[in-house]
Amino acid sequence: MNPEQHTHRLAPFILISEVDDGPAFAEHIFQRKYCAQAPNFPHHVVAFYKHAEDHLVPLSYVHFRPWKNHLMLVGGGCTDGRGFALMAEAQRAIVRDAGGLLAQTQLFGFKKFAERCDAFGGFCGDARAWQVDMSVGYAPTPHQHLIVKWHKPLSEARRAELVRELHAIGPF
Repeated sequence: MNPEQHTHRLAPFILISEVDDGPAFAEHIFQRKYCAQAPNFPHHVVAFYKHAEDHLVPLSYVHFRPWKNHLMLVGGGCTDGRGFALMAEAQRAIVRDAGGLLAQTQLFGFKKFAERCDAFGGFCGDARAWQVDMSVGYAPTPHQHLIVKWHKPLSEARRAELVRELHAIGPF
C-alpha cells in the first residue's frame, strides 16, 4: 500500500490543512487519545471531512514542531473514529485505500515542511500507528520507538548525528 497514490481520491470530501489554532479544531480528538491538552504552539495539521458544503468535521490531527532549524518533531497523531460514521461506506473505503487519515495528514505535513528540516522524527509506541508510520516512509532507528523519515540526501554520519540528537530529546 502506498498512501500517496490515493491522495487525489480524497479531495472531493476530505480537506487537509495547516491551521493556526490546532486545539480549537482538534482538542477533543487529542484529549480522547492522550488524555492531555493538545499542543498550543505551531504547527497543526488537521484533516476535515466535508460533511456538507458548509460543515467541516475535524477527523485527524498531527503536530509538527520545528527543532533547532534542522529537525521537525512529528507527534500527537490521532484520529476521531466517531466522525467516520458520518461518511458514506464508499467514502470510508476510499479513506482505507488511502492508508487512513493519519497517513494522509503526515504526508501533507511532509510536503509542507520539507524545506524547513533535514529529517522528520517521530516517537511511536503504538502498534497500529507504527504500521501507518512505516507506510508513509519512516524508518526505525536503533532506539526503541524512535523513528525517522529521511527526505533529503544526507551522509550516513549526518543521519547518525540526527538520530543521536532525536534520541537525546526523549519522547515527544
